[in-house]
Amino acid sequence: MGITQAATSLDEESTGEKPHHYRILVVDDNEACAITTMWTMEMLGHTVQMALDGPTAIELAKSFHPDIVLLDIGLPGMNGYEICQAMRKEPVLQNTIFIAQTGWGKKEHRERSKEAGFNYHLVKPVDIEVLKNVLFLMDKGSP
Repeated sequence: MGITQAATSLDEESTGEKPHHYRILVVDDNEACAITTMWTMEMLGHTVQMALDGPTAIELAKSFHPDIVLLDIGLPGMNGYEICQAMRKEPVLQNTIFIAQTGWGKKEHRERSKEAGFNYHLVKPVDIEVLKNVLFLMDKGSP
């Protein structure tokens, strides 16, 4: 949860290291945002699936086995906190990293996302460099 929007870029050019490629599940009820995030992650070399609601995301995660879930919190029906908690109970998702991508950035939102099981809390619009830095930290073994 220590990543901030002002983080500098830590990528292959600056470190000389080739980044790891992840299986990423993008969950957002805003289809345009979900598609854009999916395309961005694919351009970075990751394998990506997308879901627009909680129940679909949970079922997809069980078969896709994502390394990372990029999850919006403000979803109708089942919110991102509930989705994260439900996914955390799935044995195949025990090592999955959960990243909140949300418009909710107040202290109480960050605390609640941590309690729900999120590893990181990023506020939309998420700067691509910040997201790349989170992935870089994961490459280094920091959840």
